[in-house]
Amino acid sequence: MSVTVLAVGPAEHGVTGEALVQAAALLGIAPGPVHLVRRPALPAVGELRAALRTAPPAPLLVHVTDKLFGATPEEAADVVGALAAEHPLVLVLHDLPQASDGPRNAPRRAAAYRRMARAAAAVVVASRHEQRLLAACGVDARSDVVPLPVPDLRSARAVDEAAPLRGVAVLGYLYPGKGHEAVVAALDVLPAGVGLTAWGRPSTGHEDLADALAAQAAALGRPCVVTGYVPDADLPALLRSPVVPVAPHEHLSASGSINSWIGAGRRPLVPRSDYVAELEERSPGCVRIYDDLRTALVQAWEDPASTWLPRGAPGGPTAETAATLLLPVLARAAREVR
Repeated sequence: MSVTVLAVGPAEHGVTGEALVQAAALLGIAPGPVHLVRRPALPAVGELRAALRTAPPAPLLVHVTDKLFGATPEEAADVVGALAAEHPLVLVLHDLPQASDGPRNAPRRAAAYRRMARAAAAVVVASRHEQRLLAACGVDARSDVVPLPVPDLRSARAVDEAAPLRGVAVLGYLYPGKGHEAVVAALDVLPAGVGLTAWGRPSTGHEDLADALAAQAAALGRPCVVTGYVPDADLPALLRSPVVPVAPHEHLSASGSINSWIGAGRRPLVPRSDYVAELEERSPGCVRIYDDLRTALVQAWEDPASTWLPRGAPGGPTAETAATLLLPVLARAAREVR
């Protein structure tokens, strides 16, 4: 069995990065050749078809979030449908539509994901929660769960785990609903001068959020820094520094940023949700679930060691484990090539 992996988008995008990690993991365990077709940005459909014609007959593995595959959800569905017309498509869906997308975008995204799922030979999601979200889109076809892998980010020396904390940090893109504003609003329970560091940059179209967050913090007398994109090489040292790790997004369907904190040996503060309950079931104790952020911040500040995973504690599936779970899905799709 061979497989072709199509990775579209900038490497720093979480979905593209996951596609590249999975391609590398498959190279080490797949029973046949693994071919990577890489495009930093989505080309025209005709160009994409031409690039894929040189690949051998094999399942086409594609990690998709609609924003990487079109200017609109409808355009993304058109592109994926065109690929599915020519290749047995194993579609790994990310950022599943949900009510928090809003009354205008939620139904449009749901319709697009429904079209994409129905066109694919096989559909993969990262959690049982995402399976439920996919069903809510009107998709009654089978989907397989392959959890997002937890990267190993413990290369940097950690500070003393009982050392006093110096600030609060959130990792990842800034976008509406991510929860940065809630963290700033809750800083008043911490000592004067403690602020928020947002490791990441605003997502496209939401560049105003950085200034808005800074203005909110200034009005409350709290420092706030938005760093912009953080290179992967810098993440271990940052994530293992003396900060309160918070992943405040309340409408998760899966989370690379939570996995990055865990992979660095941290126990991030996360709001209670279906996805987080599933994460805790898979890796007990890997996160600190809160119902009230202010209370959680105070507890973490007073007990810095509680924000670290116990030494040797497993954080979750590796990239190789996730790729192994994907192999039978690819094998089913490969039978359509023969």
